Amino acid sequence: MGRLDRSFFMQDALEIAPHLLGCALVRRFPDDRVETYILTELEVYRGEEDRACHAFRGRTKRTEIMYQEGG
Repeated sequence: MGRLDRSFFMQDALEIAPHLLGCALVRRFPDDRVETYILTELEVYRGEEDRACHAFRGRTKRTEIMYQEGG
């Protein structure tokens, strides 16, 4: 799989999670150093409907980022 674009991440979390396993997360630092990490484990949360999610109790300052547009 090549580089994943924003539209990939706009899908349902439960649908995309299996496709992320084994993918590489690549980060280029300001000093041009590059580090690559392979995703071997994922946790998926579904917002207010998921009792394990911090957003389960609703929108707060802490959970605000979970209510923003994905991608």
